[in-house]
Amino acid sequence: MTIVTRRTFLLPYTESLQSEFLMLNCCAKNRAQMNGPHTVSSAKRLFEKVINHEGIYSMAVLDSQTREYMGHLFISQDGDIPELGFIFDKAHWGQGIATETLKAFFPKACRELKLDKVIATANVGHTPSIKLLKKLGFQQVGERRDLHGPYLEFMYSAEQATSGEAGDQTSLVGSLS
Repeated sequence: MTIVTRRTFLLPYTESLQSEFLMLNCCAKNRAQMNGPHTVSSAKRLFEKVINHEGIYSMAVLDSQTREYMGHLFISQDGDIPELGFIFDKAHWGQGIATETLKAFFPKACRELKLDKVIATANVGHTPSIKLLKKLGFQQVGERRDLHGPYLEFMYSAEQATSGEAGDQTSLVGSLS
């Protein structure tokens, strides 16, 4: 399945995207808000997991004009509650690409995977991710700390979104029911 937005294509991963995935995830600046960069070997292991693990629903984000690799979106179903995650190359920050792609990806993934609850985290003070999660209908439910520092926990509930408890985001995720 491919998802098309105004400026991007969201595609399932293939082996041909490995080098772009590695560069994205080994870059210290790209991963500054995601517990730091991977080594090449750990990024390769992560890529193999993205390609082969049935519990990970992920898509590569490509520029619709140039086909340049822009980022990575995923929902991991390894824990009790599925978790949304995303990372974009620093060259595409501040342009609304994350918002555009996640508004297309997240509702479709929730429908296809039949998800009614999803969690996400963002580092304390990482305003772009916090705002984006709220736009998607997530609500902050806690704050924790790990060895990388403090982070916020967010929860998306299809029930809250369709009942209007997610504020002005009901129209975005209301189609999930």
